[in-house]
Amino acid sequence: MVALVRRYSKRLVLTVLALSASACAVNEGAMPNASPSAATTVSAQPAPTPTGAAAKEAVIVAYKGIYFAGRRAEHNPDGQRKPIIDPYATEPLLSRMLRGIVALRATGRFTWGMPVFHPFDVKIRGQKATLHDCQDDRNTGQMDEKTSKRVLHGSENTHLVATLLLVDGAWKVSTLEQVRQPCSVG
Repeated sequence: MVALVRRYSKRLVLTVLALSASACAVNEGAMPNASPSAATTVSAQPAPTPTGAAAKEAVIVAYKGIYFAGRRAEHNPDGQRKPIIDPYATEPLLSRMLRGIVALRATGRFTWGMPVFHPFDVKIRGQKATLHDCQDDRNTGQMDEKTSKRVLHGSENTHLVATLLLVDGAWKVSTLEQVRQPCSVG
């Protein structure tokens, strides 16, 4: 169990923690009211290619939405987590987040804080989009449930790359990976 926690520790800070960041800290009214969907595959029928500033904004909103959904899911029982995350994530990230939340909660920890997003280089090609984010995660981390002691903290200039897929007309995050080299805002 300790090896599992150590293996997931860095990823949890990047995925569960970041994806589960505090919904209370941001106006959730800006997030789309998506309904859970049973389908998690890209639509077989080609949709018109989204373009322009509105399409890029939709990708950014979907990307940020995964963080709010993750936080809500983290504080719910196992059986209620997937319907919370599903409107914002598709495979393989959906399963990765669910496993990460289980591993985190098994250690008696939960996440705290909200990253500061700095999305850039949003590219849309058909039903697939990529987005880079130079997050400031210094005010995020993991907290011990019993003592409320903050045991892990994020760092500044965390370079993440998200891949999103257009699934049933909604952008969903499919993968989220950290780039080893830090990024800079500006």
